[in-house]
Amino acid sequence: MMRFRHVVGALAMVALAGSLAMAQAPAGGGQRGAAPPEPTNLKVLPAGTTTAALLPAMRAFAAALGTNCGYCHVWTGAGLPTNNYASDEKPAKEVARVMMRMATEVNNNLAANIKGKAAADITRVQCMTCHRGEVIPKLPPPAAAPGAAPAAAPPPGGGRQ
Repeated sequence: MMRFRHVVGALAMVALAGSLAMAQAPAGGGQRGAAPPEPTNLKVLPAGTTTAALLPAMRAFAAALGTNCGYCHVWTGAGLPTNNYASDEKPAKEVARVMMRMATEVNNNLAANIKGKAAADITRVQCMTCHRGEVIPKLPPPAAAPGAAPAAAPPPGGGRQ
């Protein structure tokens, strides 16, 4: 049952990322060059995931982290035969897998434990939730202590004299 939930969660992530990517994709199809080969070495997404299903998800990941294919993959340029998407050479690829598993687990727990709401009505955790276009998520500044005066705004010109 848990394996089924993970597969359903992974498929939901691909579908959600795909819909986000298509909504954000530039006119004209985005990247140029030949489509990459059918995926191999899938360790989180279901083994039968096609390139057509995978590309929108990868574009959504790239947008959420402000990166391109070469951040996680051995990638030399759009459509080039020297690209090796299956390679595990880059550590960022394994980090991405860990993060995908984490998001799936969080979303499964939310769906299972929030009563009174249909799973489709619960906001899902996704890469953009934390990353917001940054490879390393930036934390907001700490909140002011209760009762403390708010920080003064910097003078015009950033305080430079």
